[in-house]
Amino acid sequence: MVNEIYIEDVRENPDLCEEMEKLLEKTVEATLSYEKVEIPCFVSISIVEEDEIKEINNEHRGIDNVTDVLSFPVVNLIDGTFNEDAGDFYEGRLILGDVVLCAKRAKEQSEEFGHSIEREMSYLTCHSILHLIGYDHEDEDEREVMRQKEEAVMEILNLRR
Repeated sequence: MVNEIYIEDVRENPDLCEEMEKLLEKTVEATLSYEKVEIPCFVSISIVEEDEIKEINNEHRGIDNVTDVLSFPVVNLIDGTFNEDAGDFYEGRLILGDVVLCAKRAKEQSEEFGHSIEREMSYLTCHSILHLIGYDHEDEDEREVMRQKEEAVMEILNLRR
């Protein structure tokens, strides 16, 4: 059984092209593969406007600002540790959670960092999937672990800076 990745562009003028959708799917797959996740998973990705991600950020984190990506894990995993009793399943797939991406913020960051929008959207997706499987970056050691994993996945996807 394979992973199921549900992607929806809910912006007022959706423009998520098929190539970007495939890249986001490939990023989820590459991240889970890199982490050696053997349980089939379900992930939902929503592409939203700035005002929507700001509202979600304020509602769930108490931060009244636009952000690039938010992660909402359904299961409580620690550093990618999986087992058959990890959480709820949907049609035989472990429900990892939801990713909310702000495409406009991703575009601005890609320009700021001097790389493609494809790399930025992929990087943010990878970052969020790592959160869904229990990684965090609250301290410097955790931040370094996540950055190494993100860069390794970007290398696999041939999306270098």
